[in-house]
Amino acid sequence: MLINDAIREANTEHEIFFLLTAYVEAVGYCDKLHLLPGEMRDLPLAGFPDVKARVYGLNLRLQSMAPGSDVTVRPAINEALEILNTAMHRLASLETAQAADFSFAA
Repeated sequence: MLINDAIREANTEHEIFFLLTAYVEAVGYCDKLHLLPGEMRDLPLAGFPDVKARVYGLNLRLQSMAPGSDVTVRPAINEALEILNTAMHRLASLETAQAADFSFAA
């Protein structure tokens, strides 16, 4: 999945949110019937807490779906979770690196 690779290699929070926004816009454009949850379609993204909330919401939705239900939505949610989880981990690692850089400068 190329977007995951790009997010993993992003050097700034801005790059990550740029990539996530492009993904969310593409998902929204392809979801003409609005079958996908808002966590996958709604913009704007409001920072790291928003990404975490979307991951949490999508996980809940996936867990509440009956096995074998909606063969279109389940794979899309899994894909979104993979992308959002990658972004969440990359944002956390950038935040940790930034905090370490700040502590060395102080």
